[in-house]
Amino acid sequence: MASNRQIEGILMPMPVAFKHDGAIDHKATDAIIDFYLDAGVHGFFPLGTHGQGMVMEIDERKKVAEQIVNRVKGRVPVIMHIGTANTLSSIELAKHAVGLGVDAVGVVPPYYYPHDDYEVYAHYKAIAQSVPGTPMFIYDNTETTWVEITPAKANKIIEAIAPNPLAGIKVSFIAYDKLLGYVYQLPKTTGVFPGGIFSLYSGYSVGVRGAIHPPSTPFPEACVRMFEALKRDDLKAARTEHDLLTRLMQVVGKYLRSHGRGVFCELMKLRGLPVERFPRWETPPFTDKDRSELKAGLEQAGFKA
Repeated sequence: MASNRQIEGILMPMPVAFKHDGAIDHKATDAIIDFYLDAGVHGFFPLGTHGQGMVMEIDERKKVAEQIVNRVKGRVPVIMHIGTANTLSSIELAKHAVGLGVDAVGVVPPYYYPHDDYEVYAHYKAIAQSVPGTPMFIYDNTETTWVEITPAKANKIIEAIAPNPLAGIKVSFIAYDKLLGYVYQLPKTTGVFPGGIFSLYSGYSVGVRGAIHPPSTPFPEACVRMFEALKRDDLKAARTEHDLLTRLMQVVGKYLRSHGRGVFCELMKLRGLPVERFPRWETPPFTDKDRSELKAGLEQAGFKA
């Protein structure tokens, strides 16, 4: 049975490291886990989009899930994303994750094929029934699934998975005013976690519980400092971190457009992590000039390693 710990704050959608040939680099992944624990993150949300779960085989996902849980050792909550395009595979991964003792399982709606609401609710219900009592997390990512889990649909999913609790929902790619619909229309027991760190700054005082933000993963310390400042109502300190992150995200965004997710490999290397390859697929290479300009851009933005 999963724990009932409060889930809040910066939940890290941690990257998984790969070797040059695309094999999972478990040693480097351990270093990534330790990096986030040392930064004081409040939890992990692994094997979603940024965590590369969708480009791993089922057995690979199980091995990485085991690695993460064993490395974290219960120090912070782990919400293991187990979603796939196939309900049966999701059930297999959910049972495995629950057997490891995770705090909740995250589930993206079924994707690739177009699915109507009935099929989406059936997907969540079947997974919930396979792991009775386990807290669940909706992973709403309309940009990649073409399924939008609106507040009304989220409440229907709550009915479908009962008596399993809905511990939270990650809402990706959404405007702030729409995000507030989840805060005000879902039960208070369901934490709302935007996919944007800046919505946490704006929304914490009205009920946003935390954030799950891939672009800021190279800078966990600033995210943690911002959340902790918001929690103690130190708005000046929170604003300092918010403004730093806005500048850093401008730099990251520039290289995301030119080099895809490969920028995160370079950023992890800059943070001292021994990552050979990320993401799993080939991305436009960085030149020495690119690396120098990336580092200079971060320094100009105010980043101090």
